[in-house]
Amino acid sequence: MIYYGRECQIYGNQDADVYIFCFFHDCTSIVKSLKKNYCFIAPVIKDWNSELSPWPADGFGGKGEELEKWILSTMNSSHHYIIAGYSLGGLFSLWMYGRHESFVGCISASGSLWFPGWINYLHTINRKAVVYLSLGRKESKTKNKLMCTVGQNTIETYQYLVKNNRCIYIEENGGHFTEPDQRMIRGFKWVFENLSIFFE
Repeated sequence: MIYYGRECQIYGNQDADVYIFCFFHDCTSIVKSLKKNYCFIAPVIKDWNSELSPWPADGFGGKGEELEKWILSTMNSSHHYIIAGYSLGGLFSLWMYGRHESFVGCISASGSLWFPGWINYLHTINRKAVVYLSLGRKESKTKNKLMCTVGQNTIETYQYLVKNNRCIYIEENGGHFTEPDQRMIRGFKWVFENLSIFFE
C-alpha cells in the first residue's frame, strides 16, 4: 500500500502506541512472531546500496537522508518508535537511532558496521535507548579488507553504546546468510522484553 507517498508493507494496527520501521527482505515471519499491539511498517527498498547508506562511499549512493526525511514526515509525538534492520538495514537503523530521540528501541542484526566512516559517526551518539546488536561468528572471516572489520566494529559499537544504553551484543552461529529471519525475531523479542523502562 502507499503510506505517506511511499510504497510500504503495513501490518498490525495503525492506532497502536508502538510503531516499528523495519528494513528486511521479507518481514512475514517477523510479523507472525510479534505478540504486542503494534503498527509494523516495512518500506519497499528498491536499491539497498543507495537508499540505506547514510553517506556516500565507493559503490554506495548515500541517499539515507532521503529515507530519513520520509520517515520523519510520518512520525508524531503520540507514538513510541522502534527501528530495525538486517545488513545495510541494520546500519541504517543504528544511524537513525543515533540521530533521533524518538526511537526508544533499535535492532541491528548482522549490521553492515564495516561501512566506511561508521566508527567516527558512532562516537557522536549521545542518547539512551534499548539497542540489540548481533553478528554471525563467521561474518568477519572474509578476504575483503573492508568487510573483515565488521566483527571488531560491532564489538566497539557495543562497548560504546552499553555505557549509556540498555544494550546487548549476541554472537550468532554461521555467516551473514544464516537464519536471518530468526536473528531478527530474537532481536525483537529482546527489545520488547527490555522496553518496559519506557512504558512505566
